[in-house]
Amino acid sequence: LAVKDKGYALEHVPEELKTVDICNIAVKQNGMALGYVPYEFKTLELCFEAVKQNGYALWKVPYEYKTAALCEVGVKSHGTAIQFVPEELISPELCKMAVRDMGQALEFVPEELRTPELCELAIKGVLGKGGNLQFAPYELRTKELCELAVSTSGWALEFVPEKFRTYELCELAVKRYGYALEFVP
Repeated sequence: LAVKDKGYALEHVPEELKTVDICNIAVKQNGMALGYVPYEFKTLELCFEAVKQNGYALWKVPYEYKTAALCEVGVKSHGTAIQFVPEELISPELCKMAVRDMGQALEFVPEELRTPELCELAIKGVLGKGGNLQFAPYELRTKELCELAVSTSGWALEFVPEKFRTYELCELAVKRYGYALEFVP
């Protein structure tokens, strides 16, 4: 079976030939194959398998199977999967977990849950980048946060409020990323 080596091959299996076993094998190999599993074959257990294998597979999980535990597994594995978590299951802890895994996940954190600490984590965390400053609410863009962002990625100058674009910060941005010159006042 091709799905043993390439779970995504399930996409090319005719619907009438798909079985529960074939779908299970495909999902265990590649969680994103869940998108090609017929609805009637999807179970909570299969959705857990998919999300454990690839957190982003949360995208393909039917709403009724999205439990707090399942969503946590998905977000731990792939921070930006928080965008597929039902609103009622999003907590400050889940947001922190998402941003800790992948700074860019801040983009998908509800605005009211974006805190100064979370914004800082998005910039200096393991996969943080200065460009994540663009996802920080304007009122949370402090001088210190902007300096941190630019010291990480010069192009973050684009997202620094004018009042914080000092000569020194602009110079640092341009040294790190020449094209940041475009954002120098």
